[in-house]
Amino acid sequence: MHMRVLSTLIALVLSVITACAQSPAAAPWVSLFNGQDYTGWKLVGPANLASAEIEDGAMMLRQRTNTVEHTFVTSTEKYGDFILELDLKDDPGFNSGILLRCLEATADAKVRLNGYQVKVDNTARAWTGGVFDDFGDSWRWLHDLADNEAGRAAFKLGEWAHFRIECIGDTIKVWVNGVPTSHLVDEKYRQGKIAFKIHSLGDRPNDTRNAIRLKNIRIITAQPERYTQTMELPVRRAPAAPGKFDKAKPARIALR
Repeated sequence: MHMRVLSTLIALVLSVITACAQSPAAAPWVSLFNGQDYTGWKLVGPANLASAEIEDGAMMLRQRTNTVEHTFVTSTEKYGDFILELDLKDDPGFNSGILLRCLEATADAKVRLNGYQVKVDNTARAWTGGVFDDFGDSWRWLHDLADNEAGRAAFKLGEWAHFRIECIGDTIKVWVNGVPTSHLVDEKYRQGKIAFKIHSLGDRPNDTRNAIRLKNIRIITAQPERYTQTMELPVRRAPAAPGKFDKAKPARIALR
């Protein structure tokens, strides 16, 4: 009788050990935002920077009138390969984006940072989760949502949404509320900061009522390839030349 009980206990212990050995290790998430202040972040942009406050544990970003260029809330650290997750809520009147691997732009640029930008789209086009490159007075779409109906329906203005972004090697994968929106291959930016865009604004005081809120910002940088998710969208390489959804960067005019 005792031997039978002992055998049962040994079998139970072995099954638990086996289950633990087979279960994946907990993902090594690191929080990037403490919900209380902007430690680890800074504002970059024009002399009259837009507003960045804290409300209910979330970043709350608002536009400022008569700003000639965007303001960015940017991480102080640079990242190469990573998995980023965050929650955001965007008011219908707020134009924004999540920048990945962004770098300081050239002195003559219309924006202070260049990098991959995951669009937060406040228009009826609904391309939230697409990826483009923004030069301030022009832009180039690297992965749009023109043929992704499910992706366009994944995001609702005025509601909290969860973003997952995998940026590993030359591949960027984006999910919005668990729905795949982009599967991009491109080699332009390989390391840089993470940032959130506050769009420039003319003399439109009513638009300063709108805001974007961001919270639960966390990242994996330790062997992120171990924690990737399967992407249902086929991979798409960034187009070699500007397309119909782009605004071409103005050509330089030689001085004589």
